[in-house]
Amino acid sequence: MVKNLAQLKRALVKGAEFEIVAHARQGCVGQRRRVNVADSTGFYSIIPDQPDSRETLANNGKGSYLGWSKAAFWKFEGGTCTLYDSDKSFTPEHIIISLKVV
Repeated sequence: MVKNLAQLKRALVKGAEFEIVAHARQGCVGQRRRVNVADSTGFYSIIPDQPDSRETLANNGKGSYLGWSKAAFWKFEGGTCTLYDSDKSFTPEHIIISLKVV
């Protein structure tokens, strides 16, 4: 179970999969993604079973990008990792993405 940002960075390496449980864009909720590229600044993810999707084709085929941000913007509870757009307001309207590593 991921408990902090350092563990999340170690878990989300190329080939790792995660499920989106909440997102700023409702259409992304429920998607299962695979990390395509990861580095110290963030990671790119694709939808493995949808090679022609907008998310998979984004960024010249690397996939959709998510920057790691700072630890203060993340909350880790019960295996769910949630990134907020604020380091002070951890409410549903401030969620960027909430995911579970598979």
